[in-house]
Order: sequence, then structure tokens, then C-alpha cells
Amino acid sequence: MGKTTSNRKSNTKKIFTPLGASNHSIHQREKDDFYATDPQALEKLLQLEDFSNDVWECACGKGHLSEVLKRHGHNVKSSDLVDRGYAGTEVKDFLHTTSADLANGKRCDIITNPPYKYGQEFVEHALDISNDGTKIAMFLKVQFLEGKSRRMLFDK
Repeated sequence: MGKTTSNRKSNTKKIFTPLGASNHSIHQREKDDFYATDPQALEKLLQLEDFSNDVWECACGKGHLSEVLKRHGHNVKSSDLVDRGYAGTEVKDFLHTTSADLANGKRCDIITNPPYKYGQEFVEHALDISNDGTKIAMFLKVQFLEGKSRRMLFDK
């Protein structure tokens, strides 16, 4: 019987770790919840959706998404809470920006992979500072869609 119990614990670990549940992960979480997005994710989005010529990548990290946007002809404003070495990064906390930071009155879309633990705050803030017609694309885990606390986002 002891063998079955240890197998259950082992199997549970194998189930939750790939899902990215931090309390089941075998590794420490990255500082500032930094996980780069595979550029292919944005390539696929750009095949399906048109965005403004001006785009703000407000959690640019090492510039993976900013570079894809530039290759597609967009003018990209890249910012992040931390300078991770991407040339031209404006160091600023997106959650403390205003609509003036967005585009100085012209249309500017927001495309980013926010830190997951601040995903809801990023979505809410992007909605608060954006103008009519602004498109917002956030790369988040599918688990972001779950939960009562985020239900209000869908009501907006």
C-alpha cells in the first residue's frame, strides 16, 4: 500500500507541473514573472487580425514580440518594468501609465504578454487608458479565462 501512496504523489506532480501551477512546479518562478512568448504565437495572430500601424508592447522583455511587429511594418513602442537588454526599451511600469503614454492622441494598439500574476490588472488598465477603436491583445494562459474575479472583464 505504501507504494501506491507514493505513486499517487508522483502522478499528481506529473499532472500539475506541466499545467504551470506554481505550487506544483519543480522550479522556482522567474523573477517578475518573466516568461518570453514564442514569436510564432504573434505571427499566427497577425495572420488572423489587423492592428494599427502604431503598437505598444508594454511588457517587451527581450523584444521577441516587438521584433515580429517591426518585421510586419509596425511602429513599435517597447517598454517594460525592467530593462532586459532590448534596445530602445523605455523602462516604466505599465500599470502606472496614462492615456497620454499610449499614443499622444493617435490610435495605438496594445499587444503584450503581461506577467501572469498581473494579467487582470494589465487588461483592466489597458481598457482604462485606451481610446475607442484601440485593439488590445494579451497573451495569457488559458486558465486566465477561469474564475469569478475575472467575470467582470467579459461583462465590459
